[in-house]
Amino acid sequence: MATLFSQWRESLQRLGFAMPPQSAATPAPGPGTISPSVQVVASTWARDSHDLFDFEAHHLQTQTFSVSEPAICVRNGTEVRVLGERETLTPGNGEPLLRLVQRDGAFWVDKASSSSNSKKLWLVVRDFSGCGHRVAEGDVMKLGRFKFRVRQLAANACDGTQPELKLDDSGVVCCTNNAGDDLTTTMCRICLLEGPGEDDPLITPCQCKGTIEYVHLGCLRHWIRGRLNLSDASGGSYFYRPLACELCKAVYPTYIHTGTDRLREPLVEVPLTQPPFIVLENMVRDSQQHAARGLHVISLTDKVLKLGRGHESDVRIADVSISRCHATIRFQRGHFILEDNNSKFGTLVAMKKPRIVEPSKSISIQMGRTVLSISAQPGVGSCTIAPLQQLPGVPTSAQDERALRLSLLTRGSSRGDAGAGQAGGGTAD
Repeated sequence: MATLFSQWRESLQRLGFAMPPQSAATPAPGPGTISPSVQVVASTWARDSHDLFDFEAHHLQTQTFSVSEPAICVRNGTEVRVLGERETLTPGNGEPLLRLVQRDGAFWVDKASSSSNSKKLWLVVRDFSGCGHRVAEGDVMKLGRFKFRVRQLAANACDGTQPELKLDDSGVVCCTNNAGDDLTTTMCRICLLEGPGEDDPLITPCQCKGTIEYVHLGCLRHWIRGRLNLSDASGGSYFYRPLACELCKAVYPTYIHTGTDRLREPLVEVPLTQPPFIVLENMVRDSQQHAARGLHVISLTDKVLKLGRGHESDVRIADVSISRCHATIRFQRGHFILEDNNSKFGTLVAMKKPRIVEPSKSISIQMGRTVLSISAQPGVGSCTIAPLQQLPGVPTSAQDERALRLSLLTRGSSRGDAGAGQAGGGTAD
């Protein structure tokens, strides 16, 4: 079949048709075969600071690679290299960044190692094609060096959903039903009054014992509300964090069970939050602003959620790695959309599973101070004998193709007659 293809090319070339070049060293691909490849553009920031990448830096080391087989990207200093999948990784090769895996005729981006302690791959939100990243519960977002986990999303108020405030299930249960105990002479450690009130029972919310064991539920709620600085903000937005007893240091439970039927209700009287709302868990412990983990409950009824360092931000983070208006989250057509606001150190989302490199879309992955932009290149695919309409300059309609074939036959016969006349002209009749 390859011989017929070569003879066909030579015949057209003798008739004066320009043919596309074909490398002699590379065999012609088989019928329907495709050789996918991807282009990798690596940009590395010169500074190594808190795994950050400066998207506003003008002096970046940029390298471009074309990958046509499974490979591993590694970094040594500011130099990025692409190693074959079979090459052995050694400390001298550098730090592994990610793997490019071939599956089902396409390339996939995966972690450099299958172990659980392998570093996360972070998707760069500003390079998403379309309009931002569609947020899902469980997503981990990184703004500068701060991380947030999406704990809860509520799109509508049909089922009366309210924020779930529990961060860690410690198993501690606090009940208000003390019918079996005679607490008429028991003193509340806050108001110092004896006995439970009509709708204000005495509870034991921590590990304190003795005369400071009991406290009125209303008194404790009033004290916690003042510590959390909760207010009836528009839509019911607030920041919640678990508080600990100042004496025994035990963390107060998030929920209590009231009445004989053990109805669960929050220990803290938080305002009702209007859907759509989002609950973000603060995952960074900072001694100045966030002494412990907490939850940002934000209603998006009439606004766009702003995250940044500025005072107008709904979630304010006082850190030099955060821009004044770093990122936004808006509710549109039933989905929560995260967008980067051209921040200096970027908005990232942790990649949960291997991601395919689609032909029409490019993806950018950040690993520390390196950003890898990966895009699919057109595959090389052809038939054994290409049809005439695939050749450049050849008409594609049926009439033009029929005229072309006739002209080929006419040109071939005329050249044959001319050759015969020239051959006979050398002899006398």
